[in-house]
Amino acid sequence: MTTPIGDIPASSIPAARTWIFEGLQAQLAGAQGVLVCLDEPGTYQPDDIISVGDVHQQYSPESVVGSGGSHWLREDYTITVTVDVYRGGDDPVTVFARARQLADLVVAVVRSDPSLGGAVDRGKPGTVQHTSGWSEDHKGRQAVVEIGIDCLKTL
Repeated sequence: MTTPIGDIPASSIPAARTWIFEGLQAQLAGAQGVLVCLDEPGTYQPDDIISVGDVHQQYSPESVVGSGGSHWLREDYTITVTVDVYRGGDDPVTVFARARQLADLVVAVVRSDPSLGGAVDRGKPGTVQHTSGWSEDHKGRQAVVEIGIDCLKTL
């Protein structure tokens, strides 16, 4: 017996990304000089940017017996959220502290609902990478924190 195409669940990635994006927007609604965006920012680039971006995904069968319908396929993926903070001048302590503050907010939003609004079975902060130093033009300090949000959904 086969499963009709219309009965096979679609990927949870669009809903998970949107939930993280909207959650961050809600938390920073009144904040001045902070941009929350999907993917790369456009021409408006304030000193504090949080982008919900790239996704790395892997599928694996959850069950090798059955029709291929609901709960047959396991979807594992990581959504990368990038925090990018810039300040003119030479104050690496303040720049790094602000980047870490915004990174902690990303983690708190995910931890507030590990189902990401019901989009996934489990979402959690995973890998984090900090990069800091002079900006490309050497006119200020920049700190970038990349946070991998690990997600699991059985489709």
